[in-house]
Amino acid sequence: MNDTPQEPADMLLLRARQRQRRDTQAAVESIRPARPSNAPEPQPIANADDELVDDVLLSETAERVGAGAALVLYRPLSQVSLAALHWSATVDHEALQTAIVCCPAGTQTRAPFEQSLVAVLPLVLSAEPVGVPTLHVMLAADDIAAVEHAARRASRPAWLRLVRAAALPTGIAGAELASAGLAAAALTAYRTASLLHAWNAVLGAPSASDIERDRDAAAVNLLSTLRGLLGEA
Repeated sequence: MNDTPQEPADMLLLRARQRQRRDTQAAVESIRPARPSNAPEPQPIANADDELVDDVLLSETAERVGAGAALVLYRPLSQVSLAALHWSATVDHEALQTAIVCCPAGTQTRAPFEQSLVAVLPLVLSAEPVGVPTLHVMLAADDIAAVEHAARRASRPAWLRLVRAAALPTGIAGAELASAGLAAAALTAYRTASLLHAWNAVLGAPSASDIERDRDAAAVNLLSTLRGLLGEA
């Protein structure tokens, strides 16, 4: 029996996020062309829309050339509808997450994380979506390891909520760039708030009003953004 103490899941997540930030920053620097010493300082971008497009392209390029994803999950936008969801009262986070959570693609043997995800939402794509607007999220090996580690210390319901939060999308491919940039910001904010909420439960911490409030606010913004994109406003 191995008596080596296991590192807490929250520390694993923190270390994973720190490594991802370092990898992404290094990737961006590696693709940025060197500026000659006699070249003028770059001028601020005058058009806000152009700046948004540049940010989206830079983010996508950094993801492609970074350390790489251990798993990419998808959800075609044609499978998403938020028409039945309302935010005038309490946000139904379970319904919202079920509507947008991403799933595995292909017929390869499923890893434990993917099997758990199918238990949360019994949906698997036969192949990676091509040529259609698609929600997606990239998970690094450290992300998956942290979630699987949590299974050893959390109740099954709390852990499955964490699995679903981890599979929430951070971007949309195949959409017009300005819309994709707005959607990515809203999606990432909601996924981050949902992960924090799920980890809080996994670690057995008491409910926190600020965590609840931040998740609700991110959900309202996401609902507004996606409904406009889906034409369901």
